[in-house]
Formats: sequence, structure tokens, C-alpha cells
Amino acid sequence: MMTIPLRNISMLGILLLLVAGCDSSSPNSGSDAETPGTSTTFLTSDRGFSLSPRGFPSDFSQIEAFFDEVQALGRASVQANMLWRDDAAGGTDAGQVPEVARVVTAQDDLRDVVLSIVFGWQTGDEVRLAVPGNAANDWTNAEAIALFADMAATFARDNQVEFLFLGNETDFYAEQNPEDYMRWTAAYRTIRQEIKLQSPETLVGTVFNAEHMMGTGAFSGWTTPVFDAWSLHDASTIDVVGLTIYPYLGTQRPSDVPSNYLAPLTALFGNKPLVVTETGWPADGGGFATAWDTGEQEQLDFLPRLTSMLAGQDVRVVNWLFLYPLTRGAPDEVLRTFGSVSARREDGEKRIMYDAWEEFGVLRPGLQ
Repeated sequence: MMTIPLRNISMLGILLLLVAGCDSSSPNSGSDAETPGTSTTFLTSDRGFSLSPRGFPSDFSQIEAFFDEVQALGRASVQANMLWRDDAAGGTDAGQVPEVARVVTAQDDLRDVVLSIVFGWQTGDEVRLAVPGNAANDWTNAEAIALFADMAATFARDNQVEFLFLGNETDFYAEQNPEDYMRWTAAYRTIRQEIKLQSPETLVGTVFNAEHMMGTGAFSGWTTPVFDAWSLHDASTIDVVGLTIYPYLGTQRPSDVPSNYLAPLTALFGNKPLVVTETGWPADGGGFATAWDTGEQEQLDFLPRLTSMLAGQDVRVVNWLFLYPLTRGAPDEVLRTFGSVSARREDGEKRIMYDAWEEFGVLRPGLQ
């Protein structure tokens, strides 16, 4: 069985790190629908893409065209994932809003999309918390926590972002450093408190990877659940749960994905709102062999499976990983595993799932 040696699989965060040196819709926006035979109101989730203009990760010159295309979908969303500071190693700019966050909010000011912003604090296994004046590279660093909190609270206040996530796929850190993960959960509460003081309407949460957390990512060697990543948090302080969902990391074909695929996690989360920050299925393997089936038909086949696994949950947003595929500037392993999880081909033409994605929605319980 093929093993993928990945610890943190959020490709958007990694790719934006390679590049990086007022929204009128509400989180509840969407078209109303009535379930036959009931009087319950349902709302369809917003959907869109992670930040992926044509030519990325080496070229972001087409970012305006990207936002225009996403907006044209209607019920549109964009996810942007980045470190909490641009100076990844030294943290000399800690406390300042990262460039990517400034760029996407400037684009959003001109349009009507729902933003999900992720401020991460790891690249792979490397924690990025040391700052000038405090070299501690873990969550004992009180100066880093204060700077992180001030930056995130100021950003939320000034931009009224609907969804703000602190930490990306943090379940990996629960396994990597359980002791410091406990300190992280305390730091999360401190940072969130500052955000809520400045921007009470912003929904704050953290992001988990479904396959790693459930132990269903066998093709990556993830076979042991990491449910403590949730239970060690104070659930009352998590307004919204972010999930990255890539069933092909442990399932060969879309038809093998059961409708109750996420049941172990939704049982943990209860009725918390969900944002799927990243999901999808690869159209090819970038010229490399894969343990999972790839193809545009597989992408299309995955959509009803995704709808089934999310049905009945309070899903606010679902983001397909990429609009445009990765250019060849990314590492081979990234290209193989994530490069083609896109709605368009390298030549810019639509993949066969594109039109279905335009219509995609998850019926969720209406909010009273």
C-alpha cells in the first residue's frame, strides 16, 4: 500500500507561504428550499474555492479574474490560508496583518463573496511562534500569543470576516506534541476572546483534517484516530469547526465513500456549524502512480458522496480545493496528491464537474 509522507496536508497554506515573502453577505446567506412533507426551512450552503487564480503558486496576477469568476457562481466563497505572520522563521513582523489577508479582503471589498480566513502557525512540523524578544517556539511564548491576538482581533474588527480560523489542521500537532497542544488550547481561548471583544459577530474556530483525525487516511499511514484534538478544547469557545476532507487519502474510489463517512466527527462536534475549508478529488496523478482512482469522472462522482456525508449538518460553506490546477512549480508529491484537485484544466477549460459545482449545495437545518 502506498504511503504518503505528509504531516500537514493543507496545500493552500504551503503554497501561499512559497509566494508570500466588506462583505455584504452573511454566513447564513443562501437560497431557501422547503423539504417536501415538512415545514422545516432549509438553507443551501455557500460554496467556492480556496485562493487559486490561474498561474498560482508562482503567479497571482490573475487574482481579480479569480474573484470575478467565483463571485459569478452566486452563493460564492473563498478560503485563504496563511501563516499569522509573513516572516515565517523570525517573526519580525509578528502583530501585523499578513499580506495575503490584506490582498483578499481588498478584493472582497469590491464583491459579494463569503471569506474564510485561516491564520496558521505551523509549516509542516515547524512551529512558527518565536518572535523578537522571546525565542520560545511553542505556546509558552506569551509575547507571541499577545501579538497573535492583537493582529487577529484588529483584522476581524476592520474587515468583518464571517469565519476566522486559528490554526490549520491542528490535530497533527495534538499527535506531534500533546503537552504543548494543551497550551495551544489555552492560547486559542485567549486569542478568541480578544477577537470576540473587537468583532462579536465573527465566528471563530480552528481547522481539523478529517482523515487524520478519524484515522481513515490509510494511504498516508493515518490509521489511529486523534479525537483528543477536539476533546481537549473547551467546545463552548469554538463557534465554528473547520474541516479539510480528502477521502481519497484512504479510499480508492468515490463510490467506496459511505454516506456516514463523517459520523465519528459529527458525533463529537454536535450541532456546531461546519465550514469545509478544503475538499475535492484529483483528476490525475500529475504523471505519478496513485493508490486512489483519478479522473474527471471520479471528481463528478465524488460530489453526490460529499452531499451525502454532509447532509443534515449545519454546513455553512464548502470549498473545493482549487479553481485552477497547480503549476509545475510545486513539489512532485504535492502535484501528485493535490495538483489536479481543480475545477479547470491546465489549459483553462472547465472540467466536467464544473457545472455540477455551480449547482452544488448542502441542505442544512434552517436557523430560527
